[in-house]
Amino acid sequence: MGIITNEAFAKEIRDVSKTAFGVSYLILKNGSDCEDAMSAAILAAYENRRALRKRESFRAWFLQILRNESFRILRQRRRVVQTEQLPETPYMESDAAETLDVRAALMRLTENQQNALYLRQQGYALEEIADILEIPVGTVKSRLARAKETLRTELEETYHA
Repeated sequence: MGIITNEAFAKEIRDVSKTAFGVSYLILKNGSDCEDAMSAAILAAYENRRALRKRESFRAWFLQILRNESFRILRQRRRVVQTEQLPETPYMESDAAETLDVRAALMRLTENQQNALYLRQQGYALEEIADILEIPVGTVKSRLARAKETLRTELEETYHA
């Protein structure tokens, strides 16, 4: 495959931007840091677009660059990521996610479970999630299963207590 054109690159970035911001926000928990990570990731992806072997892999490739950039910013600023608090983010659209009970249940998930669940909710296949998070598919499945079980248990306790 040849180098991705500027127009195709811009389209791919537009298509992945909402998901990408959410992925970065799960790591950084700060909007301005996410914007910094997005800018750096877009620049890095553009400069290294020759490394992209298949255009259909763009989303996973870009999200991996973004994750690396987000973690770099996190290390650079020496922040402690707090998993007790699920951030309010623009990508949460469902009414259920806005209720306090569901939000409280989501906050009880580990950050790894939140990441896997978020990507799955965004429509990524298990293999794509595994590539993005750099973990085996079996680990993705177990994180999703544990997240669902935790949510089920938390919500059953809330509504049947």
